[in-house]
Amino acid sequence: MKNKVFIVVVILILLSINPLKVSAQVSTPTPTPTITPVVAETVTVVDNKASVTFAQLRFRDDTLTSPLDSTRVLFSLPPNWRLVSGGEVEINYDVLFSGPDVAKIFDGMNPFGGSLSVVYNQQIIGNIPLDKAGSHTIRFQIPPEALNSAREDGRHQLTIFLDAQFSCTYDIRASVVIKSTSSFNLPFEISPPVLDLSKLPAPFYLQNALIPDRTLLVIPDEPSLDELRAALNIMAGFGSLVGTDFKFEIVNIGSLSNEDLASSNLIFAGKPNQLPLLAKVYFPTSVVNGEFVNLPAASANDGVLEMAISPWNQNKVVLLVSGNSDEAVSKAATAVSSGKIFIYNDPAVSYVSDVKLLNDAIPVVEDFNFKNLGYTTQTISGIGLISAEYAFDAAKEQVATKDGYFDLAFYNSGLLDYGASSLTVSLNDQIINGTAFSKETEKLTTLRIDIPTGLIRYGQNRLMVSSRMLTSISCDTTGFSNPWLVVSDQSKIHLPATAMETSLGRSILDLKSYPSLFLTHSDLGDVAFILPKSAPDSLRIAGKLAYDYGKTVTPLIPNLAAAYADDIPDEIRNGRSLIVIGKANALPLLTEINDRLPAPFNLDDNTASEGNMQVTYRIPAGVSVGYVELLYSPYNFEKTMLIVSGNTDEGLVMAGNALLQADLKNQLAGLFAITNGTQVASNSAVQNFSAVGKIVPNAEPAINTPILPRRGTNDKLPSPGWLIPLIVISASIIVLVLGYIIGSAILRRRSSKTVDVFAEKGRVD
Repeated sequence: MKNKVFIVVVILILLSINPLKVSAQVSTPTPTPTITPVVAETVTVVDNKASVTFAQLRFRDDTLTSPLDSTRVLFSLPPNWRLVSGGEVEINYDVLFSGPDVAKIFDGMNPFGGSLSVVYNQQIIGNIPLDKAGSHTIRFQIPPEALNSAREDGRHQLTIFLDAQFSCTYDIRASVVIKSTSSFNLPFEISPPVLDLSKLPAPFYLQNALIPDRTLLVIPDEPSLDELRAALNIMAGFGSLVGTDFKFEIVNIGSLSNEDLASSNLIFAGKPNQLPLLAKVYFPTSVVNGEFVNLPAASANDGVLEMAISPWNQNKVVLLVSGNSDEAVSKAATAVSSGKIFIYNDPAVSYVSDVKLLNDAIPVVEDFNFKNLGYTTQTISGIGLISAEYAFDAAKEQVATKDGYFDLAFYNSGLLDYGASSLTVSLNDQIINGTAFSKETEKLTTLRIDIPTGLIRYGQNRLMVSSRMLTSISCDTTGFSNPWLVVSDQSKIHLPATAMETSLGRSILDLKSYPSLFLTHSDLGDVAFILPKSAPDSLRIAGKLAYDYGKTVTPLIPNLAAAYADDIPDEIRNGRSLIVIGKANALPLLTEINDRLPAPFNLDDNTASEGNMQVTYRIPAGVSVGYVELLYSPYNFEKTMLIVSGNTDEGLVMAGNALLQADLKNQLAGLFAITNGTQVASNSAVQNFSAVGKIVPNAEPAINTPILPRRGTNDKLPSPGWLIPLIVISASIIVLVLGYIIGSAILRRRSSKTVDVFAEKGRVD
């Protein structure tokens, strides 16, 4: 009886672990808390006088420590402001003395020599003696000779130097806190903005702007593909030039309001006959009735770049990126996106005769040094964080190399504080190694750094050597205490070629990897945007994504492609990764591939249905949601496709924000995500429960049973490697157990018969 119970238990255990009955429970990702950015208060402007605190210029309380220290504040004026006499700086600061010798400097017997020097635009405007502890406020007038910026980038700079060398004589520590409540009062006069193409991205973007400005990129209502592509590349180019977010977006000319015209800087991109508002602008090369009237004959096929004061607001600027043909518009846009405009005679106009994009066939060079790249041995000097950048090209065969490395040859001065000074190396904005300076690195040192797979981009790559150099507290004022680092031109890079079939292997798809999946080329030449015609929201999202890609990759000249969803050229469809933006029923492309999507669309109401889920949800009427879906491109399995959609126009914007806002983008995962604008719920192909019900209030369950696989789909979940062996082992054990049971039964029966025979025989005897 015990054996039977044991056998039954074994069989039940084996059946319970049968892999055909196993279901994995997937945990729900915890939403990332929303990060609210700190926004500076509005600068106060009254009667042509601006009042701004250091805090509004993103300055935080800074502590200066004896014997020598400094801090600074930087800002840019609006392009139509000119400072006039009468400005002042108010410094709010705290002074603290500590140490056993504090009493000595206040006993009247020892002269006190500590001070703060205040310098504005390289002119000393005041000196503050450190003769009292506590909180203080002092004001200085800005003299006429200090009104103009002394920097090449045009920014104004206030620097405060601490000189407290009494710490070298006495055992005293002085700490001075410069408070962010300090402020500027700046009277100004209005004058026309300077028109200079060579200073792009100014005046549209100014670093540390006192008053951030807004810029609109205006294109025709029905742009040609070349005009659309030109606009997207201008957005990417500005992203590369600026490197941070600012108020910049694409609009169709028909969408412009009078308020837009009056409150914004404007960049018009397209042929002049598609932009009727150009007739109101006084350009150097004027536009009348949709034609250039004084364009030089030699420039008839050139791209045209010119600037003018806005007729809708004399404090704003208009830039025209144009030409007589689509090809000419593309030339002008390429020049603008590079940010390097050659000017002559009139700095407000330039003609572009030709442009060259990234070569399709970059030669493979496996070993080279900085000298081969045209760089000489470089000395980096100064206190703080200082960097040197090196650019090199990589061929397609080198992109996926696993054996690449970088040998950095360097040495440093012996003046560094080795407990606080270090060196960092980054490739394409990702740190790949770092080391601390030491006594040993004062001699020529070679640091070998392996290059992680996946960081190399086809085309130009950027290697950054950054050093944080700090010296020990010193009273040496001779100037010889400036620390330095020497990077040798013999530093070399090894990038072996990889077989083409290996380098083109598929990446693992996951929205967590966005946007790196689309940033494999240094010029963004692997990406194409697919948009519906006459869809302002789709256009605006595409522009913001293009700007974001440019900001991330920093291409020298971006090379994005674009197409309309109802007519996609084969070279784009088959040769690029696709970013498809729009509501489903406005995208004819989706009718071809709908059954291959992670969540196919109902083209009647633009909702996505997670057909592989055990529970799906019906979205209530009137509720807007956005969708983001990721898949291998059905037209080229080496490329990737991203669908950005929504069940309404508002939902489409939500989907775009999920790719642009850090707090939402951090929640993306898997192949499908849905957002309500403040939350994101994601699903991968192996999850059993719908993402919709997590964030859509009052969503109703629509299906309660698993759905059979769709016919014709290629997205089958591969069987795990352990499945077949486990089935075989389980079956074998079951067969053995059953064999044991049957064999035992037969033996018992035979034994029973034998006993009966002997018993019968005994009775006969």
